[in-house]
Amino acid sequence: MIDAAAADELRAPAWWQAEIVAHEPRTPSVAVLTVRPDRPYPFLAGQYAAVETPWWPRIWRHYSFASAPRPDGLLTFHVKAVPAGWVSNALVHRARPGDVVRLGGPDGSMTVDHSTDSGLLCLGGGTGIAPIKALVEDVAEHGERRPMEVFYGARTDHDLYDIDTMLRLQHAHPWLSVRPVVGGPAHSGLRDAVRGGGPWTEYDAYLSGPPGMIRSGVDALRGIGVPPARIRHDSVEELATAGF
Repeated sequence: MIDAAAADELRAPAWWQAEIVAHEPRTPSVAVLTVRPDRPYPFLAGQYAAVETPWWPRIWRHYSFASAPRPDGLLTFHVKAVPAGWVSNALVHRARPGDVVRLGGPDGSMTVDHSTDSGLLCLGGGTGIAPIKALVEDVAEHGERRPMEVFYGARTDHDLYDIDTMLRLQHAHPWLSVRPVVGGPAHSGLRDAVRGGGPWTEYDAYLSGPPGMIRSGVDALRGIGVPPARIRHDSVEELATAGF
């Protein structure tokens, strides 16, 4: 039994060591981190992982992968430093290439069903655009041309830190539409923009961002007739500590 447990740990370790190979500040509070795991890390676009830094042992926070699986095995995360966020502030303001973090196993079910050709409606707020970008790459890699509508919400133009990347993806893929939405109290701008489009009842909806945005987005989608079974999002409880 001991041998079997050891073999299972080799196949699926409890955590991975991952070296930071790139650290790119995008705003005073947002950084894009690229890490190299010490062994293959299997995951799906739309999932997330728990991250532990060397400065705060045993404190883990969840961050979504910002790209689909890559041939080089590298992983990318978008991190926003939040008040009293020990992990997020360490990753944004202290981490540098060469530092090593620990990753838990992948989790989350906000993944694309490639057995259908339904359109995809994606709402990303702040650093919640990270898994949405991963979903776009995933659809593109599968060679699909299903319509994909992305609403990218932020408080100000400055907070649209990844808009250039998203617009480049839109230019490369005719089936992709990216709509920046700026301003509006309590995520009302994003909510109103979605209500003003559509119809979305035949689309699969994906939401990623602050818990309040997800709640208001889900309410808006249900209010315009999107079936609950077609709505996918990260766990609001886990997002409360994710540093979005």
